[in-house]
Amino acid sequence: MNAPDLNQSKDETIGGNEGLARQPARESYDVAAALNLVSETAAAIKAFDEQAAQALMRAHEVADAVKEELGHTELRAERAETMLRLAEAQIEQMSAAVEQAHHELKTLQSQLVSKTAELAASERRAHDAVTAIERIADVIRAQLPAKLSAPSE
Repeated sequence: MNAPDLNQSKDETIGGNEGLARQPARESYDVAAALNLVSETAAAIKAFDEQAAQALMRAHEVADAVKEELGHTELRAERAETMLRLAEAQIEQMSAAVEQAHHELKTLQSQLVSKTAELAASERRAHDAVTAIERIADVIRAQLPAKLSAPSE
């Protein structure tokens, strides 16, 4: 099979037959159109491949950035968990201290009630003693003039 001459014009005749002359020109046009279509398709595929490669590269970059950010986030989460454990330990210590202070306060309140009762009893005894001393002083005063006026023997 002979390859068609792409440089041959449409109006040229081959072998003196006009119908036959137009057939190779048409085939030449169809082949050129097919080659053009294949070339455009190849260019489109190549462009699509380049876009896909760029998109894949961007996706890898984004994935790397997300992976790095995830690493940072995990570190922050670990630090936060550590701080939470420290805070919980401090709360436990403070709760124990508050409980101890509450116990000591109850003990002090109990001692205060006891001392208050002792003070009230002491004040009653002191009042009773003062009253007794005043009675003794009254008795002495009452007897003193009688003894002074009595004749000496």
